Amino acid sequence: MIARIPQLTERPPIVAVLGHVDHGKSTLLDFIRKTNTVEKEAGGITQHVAAYEVTHKGKRLTFIDTPGHAAFGAIRARGATIADIAILVVAADDGVKAQTLEALASIKSVDIPFVVALNKIDKPNANIERTQSSLMEHGVFLEKLGGDVPWTAISAKTGAGVDELLDLILLVAELRELKGDPIPPASGYVVEAHRDTRRGIAATLIITNGVLKQGMAVRAGSAISPVRIMEDHTGSTIREANFSTPIRLTGFDELPEVGSEFSSYKNKREAEKARPDAIAIQSGIASRQTSSAENAEPGGHFALSIVIRADTTGSLEAIEHEIARMGDEHSSVRIVQSGVGNISENDVKTASASPTRVNVIGFNVGVERTAEERARQCGVTIETFDIIYKLTERIEEILRETRPKREVEEIVGRARILKQFSSQKNTRVIGGSVSEGYIVRNASVRIQRRKTTIGIGKLKNLQSHKQNVERVDAGSEFGAQVESVFEIAQGDILECFTTSTV
Repeated sequence: MIARIPQLTERPPIVAVLGHVDHGKSTLLDFIRKTNTVEKEAGGITQHVAAYEVTHKGKRLTFIDTPGHAAFGAIRARGATIADIAILVVAADDGVKAQTLEALASIKSVDIPFVVALNKIDKPNANIERTQSSLMEHGVFLEKLGGDVPWTAISAKTGAGVDELLDLILLVAELRELKGDPIPPASGYVVEAHRDTRRGIAATLIITNGVLKQGMAVRAGSAISPVRIMEDHTGSTIREANFSTPIRLTGFDELPEVGSEFSSYKNKREAEKARPDAIAIQSGIASRQTSSAENAEPGGHFALSIVIRADTTGSLEAIEHEIARMGDEHSSVRIVQSGVGNISENDVKTASASPTRVNVIGFNVGVERTAEERARQCGVTIETFDIIYKLTERIEEILRETRPKREVEEIVGRARILKQFSSQKNTRVIGGSVSEGYIVRNASVRIQRRKTTIGIGKLKNLQSHKQNVERVDAGSEFGAQVESVFEIAQGDILECFTTSTV
């Protein structure tokens, strides 16, 4: 059989829009698409990856909008991986920020060309020159300023400079000579996935090569979906899609992994034949469980247990990333079960079965009626949120409220005893010199003799230059009354420390 020679033709560019939170990425896409996505997002923050197709001067372009919030670093990285070109949006009134640098690192890690959009030039405090200098300090050398990175100044709000930005993208795409084959079965990447309570599991896909038609089937890892309900980025049903096109496909038998590559087949039977045998299949289940035994914390470490449900795999990944950063060496947050979809009775059962308190937390999801009833019966707390930082703030608040209180000791200074003047019952009158730090009245002191602690005392009174004082610093001599059942001798060391409850 003679192998078919690929029929390569020009392929529209896939463009990732990246940058710091609130620097205007979604507003830019709003202007390009003439829609109003920002007002639909809770808190005005993009919390999902979305893909959109637009036309500029007769040429198609596909945009991937990525969240700027710190929690969504992995999603931004995926967007850069899938894209051919990136737009780095930097607000001219705010300059280079933490997520700007993170986005830049994602772009450089996949080695794709990028264009800088200096946004918000309509703001009174916009300073293009200062922002350019800030970019140069971080290794982004712009065209006409000694570098080769294309850039333009824009206002996503008014539309100023947006046409020039799109022209730049088309120019970069032309130089890259992007090609695709419109004949073979489609392949590409999974951008986002979620569970719809009415329609089942759906995923947003970007086709990078080939064609996808009604009647075919898609496989991403072990997840398979027949091509029956296929929609474009506007939600309109379509029967066919080709390369660089974003689509939403509904009907997967399990949640596909976000960021994974997908392939398409003649029909579902062919897709099932290609499914990896090594992957266990559990259709319809979209949760991960961790047993308490596996997460038992040694050495008295406190772990707050929670059940997490989110609307999409991307959101869930971002939440898990933020939770992993919570706590310290003494306490942390442990996810005992997580998944995509509404909070179910099984989630509440998992929480109520634990011998310790388990909170059920939802992000952009509903609560099934049976779950509400079970929660009331078992005394399980269910809370839902639509803004990620409010969710993480609440979890941190619960952690502070529930973890055991600890006494933390801080050594503030040391002093050498020069003389003991008198001793009466448990009160010793001494003179000394502060060798480091400071000592403070009413603080506790550890009495050390030849590097061995002989007891604990308390500074009841403190004088310097015959005046009562609250504190004496290093290099100064002092007199003090020390409450102690132990004798204090010349040459002893007083180690002054304070304690606090956390």
